[in-house]
Amino acid sequence: MQKTTGAMRPWYKEPWALGLFSGPAIVVVAGAITLWLAVVSDDGMVSDDYYKQGKEINMELRRDEAAAKLALTAQVLISPDMRAVRIHTTSQATLPDTLQLRLFHPAREEQDQLVMLKATAPGQYQGTLKPANANHWYLRLEDTANQWRIQGEWRPLESYSVLLGTPKLEAVEP
Repeated sequence: MQKTTGAMRPWYKEPWALGLFSGPAIVVVAGAITLWLAVVSDDGMVSDDYYKQGKEINMELRRDEAAAKLALTAQVLISPDMRAVRIHTTSQATLPDTLQLRLFHPAREEQDQLVMLKATAPGQYQGTLKPANANHWYLRLEDTANQWRIQGEWRPLESYSVLLGTPKLEAVEP
């Protein structure tokens, strides 16, 4: 026989009800937050014109080949405060008085920079950077006519100097 010691409580005031309904309630809230993040955030890594960019790769390879023919190399020296850049180049041809240095952030396009470099002496260039906080950059040195380019990677925590050179291009069989 069961004894009742008072009035029965409604089911929603029982401890088991809170435990039973808290799991699904947490999942609904987490799902709503995930949906909000998916709608609000921008995926900057996906390009709308990926096909056009793919076709332009062959044109870009010609620029690498032109730099290889010039035997072009460059040592990029960046100041520790990331405000100044100096470049020492070697080449079989005379380079123009103005070059472009592009710094590409691996994931955030809004942090990319274009630095115009002015010749200070034969084979030496100087420019000004906008300080940016990143642990990894892709560098591209090119002429303003887009005839050649040399590229490399820079990790500021490892060194303030980068050597850019032309990669060895291999013939690809069709």
